[in-house]
Amino acid sequence: MIRGLFPVLISGMVLGGLAAVGSQPLAAQTGTISGRVVSAETGQALASADVFVVGTVRRSLTDVDGGFSLGMPPGTYTVRARLVGYQAAEQQVSVSAGATATVEFRLQAGAVIMDELVVIGSRTQRSVLETPVPVDVIPAFELREAGHTEVNQILATAAPSFNASYQTIADGSDHINPASLRGLGPDQVLVLVNGKRRHQSALLHVNGTFGRGTVGVDLNAIPPAAIERIEVLRDGASAQYGSDAIAGVINIVLKDQTQHIEANGMAGVSGGYAPMLSTEGRRRDGEQVRTDVNFGFPFGDRGYVNVTGEYFNIERTNRSDPWQGDIFPGISGTAATDAELTRLGLTRDDFSMKTGQGAATGGMIFYNAAAPLGESAEFYSFGGVSHRNGAATGFYRLPNQEARVVPEIHPNGFLPEIHTELQDRSFTAGMRGATAGWDLDLSVTHGGNSLQFNIENSDNGSMGTSSPTTFDAGRLHFTQTTGNFDAVRLLNTGGALRSLSLVLGGEFRVENYRIDAGEDASWQLGNGGSRPGIDFDTTASGAPKEPGSQVFPGFQPSNEVDRFRNSISAYAGLEIQATDKFLVDVGGRFENYEDFGNRLTGKVATRLEVSPEFAIRGALSTGFRAPSLHQIWFNNVSIQFLLVGGSLEPVRVLTSNNQSRVTKAFGIPDLKEETSVNVSAGFTARPLNNLSLTADFYHVRIDDRIVLTSRFDNADPIVAGILQPFARDGVGAAQFFANAVDTRTNGVDIVAAYETSAGPGTLTLQGAANLTDTEVLRINIPQAVADTFAGGDLNAVANTIFNREERNRLEDALPRVKGSFSARYAVDRFTFKARGTYYGSIEYKPPAAADDETFGAKTLFDLDVGYELRQGVRVSVGGTNILNTFPDRHLKPSNYSNGRFPFSRRVTQFGMNGGFYYARLQLTL
Repeated sequence: MIRGLFPVLISGMVLGGLAAVGSQPLAAQTGTISGRVVSAETGQALASADVFVVGTVRRSLTDVDGGFSLGMPPGTYTVRARLVGYQAAEQQVSVSAGATATVEFRLQAGAVIMDELVVIGSRTQRSVLETPVPVDVIPAFELREAGHTEVNQILATAAPSFNASYQTIADGSDHINPASLRGLGPDQVLVLVNGKRRHQSALLHVNGTFGRGTVGVDLNAIPPAAIERIEVLRDGASAQYGSDAIAGVINIVLKDQTQHIEANGMAGVSGGYAPMLSTEGRRRDGEQVRTDVNFGFPFGDRGYVNVTGEYFNIERTNRSDPWQGDIFPGISGTAATDAELTRLGLTRDDFSMKTGQGAATGGMIFYNAAAPLGESAEFYSFGGVSHRNGAATGFYRLPNQEARVVPEIHPNGFLPEIHTELQDRSFTAGMRGATAGWDLDLSVTHGGNSLQFNIENSDNGSMGTSSPTTFDAGRLHFTQTTGNFDAVRLLNTGGALRSLSLVLGGEFRVENYRIDAGEDASWQLGNGGSRPGIDFDTTASGAPKEPGSQVFPGFQPSNEVDRFRNSISAYAGLEIQATDKFLVDVGGRFENYEDFGNRLTGKVATRLEVSPEFAIRGALSTGFRAPSLHQIWFNNVSIQFLLVGGSLEPVRVLTSNNQSRVTKAFGIPDLKEETSVNVSAGFTARPLNNLSLTADFYHVRIDDRIVLTSRFDNADPIVAGILQPFARDGVGAAQFFANAVDTRTNGVDIVAAYETSAGPGTLTLQGAANLTDTEVLRINIPQAVADTFAGGDLNAVANTIFNREERNRLEDALPRVKGSFSARYAVDRFTFKARGTYYGSIEYKPPAAADDETFGAKTLFDLDVGYELRQGVRVSVGGTNILNTFPDRHLKPSNYSNGRFPFSRRVTQFGMNGGFYYARLQLTL
């Protein structure tokens, strides 16, 4: 409790000090820059234009009359005005103390592409093309027209360097997608909301999906209707923002509009799937219903409140084929099994796995607000809560699986379900203002995420007929409190430089990770836990039946943890606009974590404008990622289906926390931070006002990358000896977190945009491509592991630490090539949006090379057509993947697994749902 209150109290005192500054009259200390922004052609006022002082964070949006006002200390400044669709203009303005300098900007019309101001990539105001590192901006209308209903999937469509797909048969990962930027891991991208660090999920991905061993941010806990735009910084940024920003930064900017109420309703369904053996034709499933409302209202002189509410219901999809293997005890062979099915009035479809997207129902409420505090400061706050109930299935427990089925309860076996309850909350409060030439921003953010596991339609085989069929299997929690102080000062260089800005800041963070145990029946052996002498149900051979709830054994009391961690950091930098054409950013950051020590990172970035139409840019930085509390302290016993003798068999796998005696007995050392070197170089071009092009090469070297090791099998007598205390839990293997590999990622991002008049309307064309390649350079084998299991021979244990399937997840599980091209035409009340997205081939490489498979490249097509029936009423119809394209099917029998997995669940290009078709109604009042 004290750990959580201490930073809040300190920040409260600092915020109170800024409030006092903001309430003092500063007329004698500052002057004012005020004026209007109008159209050069018509003289009409331009509302919502950005007016800002170069080299600072000071910015004003023009009102409906085109007016703006900026308070500044005495001096001479470069003031710029810009509005998308117009050419930017700037003027030199001198300000005297207590006086007002008046200026008018007359903007020339012209479809200037990619000219939006961005929050990330710089501490001062810059546009997309002015930043020395690449930044994508995805505006609200593109979010709406993407056809997807969740942020992860919208980003995967709109940003080729971002990948995220629904997972299946992966426990909690069915409900929180592991996502990737530039081919790196879910935990190697930092997520901000309104420029403030967002907390991670409580879930650690530990099953066999991409991102295994990582923890990311649940982007789908943020309603798309609350988002004004999404900014994606595609470059290492640890020196600016701290841990996690190795691949880049995603900043979600919330809406602040106060002009109207907007309500949306959407309903849709997937194109379905035709199972190979089904006689019922194509299954149509995956129905979705979503409704949201966003509204805002002003108060006071510059205050506002914007609120968004959303409700959604997503039904599951089924992409399994009917089960093709044996089903009943004592009956083998296809003919005999089919005869028994006929006698019982059942079909093989009744034993389908139902792989595919899980079901989800939930609601979210978000807000964004600000209130002025005198003339030079404001209070701001934003945040929200979300609640999501999910349902997904595991492996079917067949009647002939004696150790896992209680026939008196489930005579025909059962398909166990994992029902999750996801709760997410966040709250930020802060103050920003200006005093004595400094722009200051002080804030505190608190957020948390929890995941409850409820197991339905299952049993604890070892309890026999006394077993329940539903189980509380435990809960995961993660909370984070962050305090930030940011300061920017425009320094006077006497005209030697166009602008020189000093940026300073600091951050503290308090994190808490907790595991709560499930009910006894979810993990115990028999009716009395694992105590000697307690009766348990047995198989015909006399061996005990499987303990715990089938599909997901509950967390045990011995798994419970409640761990805190503090960190503190400070950063400084100079943003040097040497001339109109040459920019240099330099910065450094020092971080201290109480559980592993210190880390110093730095960055230098530059941009040189060769001509008004062409500029080159580049950056060199070091970065790091601290091991998450999840990776240090997670521990449990899980059921994982592994390939044994050509078929998938359940194995109980122990994941032991990094500090446990078991982990040390295996020779695994303490986790330390990942370190990285990022190099990027590219260019921006604007041959025409309505045409822009950017291309950027990147190289990312990561050392001591944290992964979840391959499994140590108790077929090894040494392993069996160490795992002996877990024998009554049926544990057959163990895995651990370790700084096990060094990797290198090379790639290129290309983005182009063009906008022009086409007849009576406007045509916008956009294209983007990402080419990326990740290679494992080295497996870092702890000497103690080699000493324990191979007499000191490092190479002999390399495959146990990191086998070819784990390497496959890092190198081949995502497309190395991804590209998209879209065309949007708008005329009067009509809009038409079409997009094609190309996904390159991927490979699956399981432990046995004979089962390798390659899944070929695919192109998916999306369509959205909208029409405004009357003012404020708009209807849209469309679809994503309108041709209902699926990935290539498995061809190897061991991967297909008797119909369980027509499509790979280990590697994925774009998921396995097929097409989705929808209708949407939008009301604006």
